[in-house]
Amino acid sequence: MNFMQSSNRSSVAVERSALAVLFSVVFLDNLGFAIVVPYLYFYVLSLGGSAFLYGVLLASYSLLSFVFTPIVARLSDRFGRRKILLIALAVSSVSYFIFGASQAIWLLFLGRMLAGTTAATVPVAQAYVADVTSQEDRLRYLGFIGAGAGLAFILGPAIGGTLSDLFGYGVPSFLASALAFVNLVSAYFRLPEPSRFLSRKQMATSFGALIDVVKKRQILLLISVYFLFFVAFVFLQASLSPWLQVVFGFGSLEVGLVFFFIGSISVFTQAVLLPRLGRKFGRSTLSLLSFTFFVTGLIILATVQNLVFMFVVAAVISFGFGIQYITINTLISLNTPEEAQGGTLGFAWAIAALAQSIAPVLATSAFSLGVSIGFDGLVFVISAAISISTLPLVLTFKRSSNEK
Repeated sequence: MNFMQSSNRSSVAVERSALAVLFSVVFLDNLGFAIVVPYLYFYVLSLGGSAFLYGVLLASYSLLSFVFTPIVARLSDRFGRRKILLIALAVSSVSYFIFGASQAIWLLFLGRMLAGTTAATVPVAQAYVADVTSQEDRLRYLGFIGAGAGLAFILGPAIGGTLSDLFGYGVPSFLASALAFVNLVSAYFRLPEPSRFLSRKQMATSFGALIDVVKKRQILLLISVYFLFFVAFVFLQASLSPWLQVVFGFGSLEVGLVFFFIGSISVFTQAVLLPRLGRKFGRSTLSLLSFTFFVTGLIILATVQNLVFMFVVAAVISFGFGIQYITINTLISLNTPEEAQGGTLGFAWAIAALAQSIAPVLATSAFSLGVSIGFDGLVFVISAAISISTLPLVLTFKRSSNEK
């Protein structure tokens, strides 16, 4: 009995250590994206680009993510979460260095597109969490991992905005490259392969079987919500920097501080509030709650001209986003067989990447149209309308499942 208790404690310690590394991996993956958000628009302009080209550059990352994420995540079902994460971290380090060293638009595209091929680190990390947690604990631990992304959006824009303002546009990316390498070394020594994965190593589903899983009605409903939700979110994300410049006259430093605030609310929501809300409400109810906050915030933001009120509304939007992102991922995981976790979560992330490929160009075009007709917040109204289209899908899922 003593031996078994000791063994269990050892297993728990290993899993907690692994979760800490996964938190770091997800944090870094999102840091590489978030660190460029405040100055990317200005970086493109400094190299002779335009607002439209800025939108295309945003889309290029997501397009490569759409293509490679389901492939890479599926490989993690076959060959192991650890191996795939190590390779992705190595490629990330190279991609950030290229982006920072860019002196021409095509090099910016090369760096961002290469980074897009490694975006599968997020669904692979989520699949790792599914391997080492029970269904009851999954929302809480996926929230913990999601907080890593939120923390990146706290520190990333603040670091990117400050360093780019003081030292130029390349320095923040060189820092991200160095951090990726450090994280690679840490993961190599501290991230074991999940024991549950090793026990079913030969059970990974075929590609055809994975398609059958994805075609399940429940999964299709959730992935449709995921897609539309990300389209709406990217409309907000891609247009926020130019909107802040037009409405409040902000530069890269001020924009970075706004994203710092938004990230802080997201981390607090996912790490502190979500576990408590998860004990009181069912996951479908949480999705509807987050929908209400997200849409309401967007509609109000469209008419905001006061700086203090803008921060209040941004907090409401961030609260809604933080809950919805984790809740939908949890529902997808819980409705997926163990042997298909990586592939299905990777497919969902690829669908989100497709949304991120399409939405930036549409968002920046909508923003330009709004400015031209004297309604700077038009893009946020469109984002709210897209979000509203997810409501019947969530309600249908709730009625047809046992989720409350």
